[in-house]
Amino acid sequence: MKVHVTTENGSLADKYGKQASEEYLRDGVPYVSFPISFENVPENAKSLALTLIDYDSVPVCNFAWIHWLVANIPAEVKELPENASDEKPFPFVQGNTSYASPVAGHKDPKITQQYGGPTPPDKDHDYTLVVYALDTELNLRDGYYLNEFYRAIEGHVIEEKTIAVVGRA
Repeated sequence: MKVHVTTENGSLADKYGKQASEEYLRDGVPYVSFPISFENVPENAKSLALTLIDYDSVPVCNFAWIHWLVANIPAEVKELPENASDEKPFPFVQGNTSYASPVAGHKDPKITQQYGGPTPPDKDHDYTLVVYALDTELNLRDGYYLNEFYRAIEGHVIEEKTIAVVGRA
């Protein structure tokens, strides 16, 4: 399986992260998700899922920051288009991000259960995007937690692809 994210000079375009203009922010959080394309998805896949996690945040806040969780993307989908998190061009579910944490203090599900773009405070960070091809749709609803996701995919991962996406400070 191939996964592709378009970058500009090696990092995400400004509107997907910290440099986003006001029109692309929701309560200070970048909300326009970047497009992701999928190729050579296994024929027996029933759905796709993804996680976007910032492990470079550990020295800053003492935990990995979850930026986006998506499950039950139809396996025949070739691209998650720009702003899919907010516009939902086809059915899928989204889990709680770290913006749902008491540390972040957000309550709006449009922030806590959707894409929250990179905003590294100290330096450029590598954001780990993992796309999973699964042999089933997961029994998850909007607002699921990462641990629930990991339990749900046990025994159902056909293939996974990991790529690093740079978010600028």
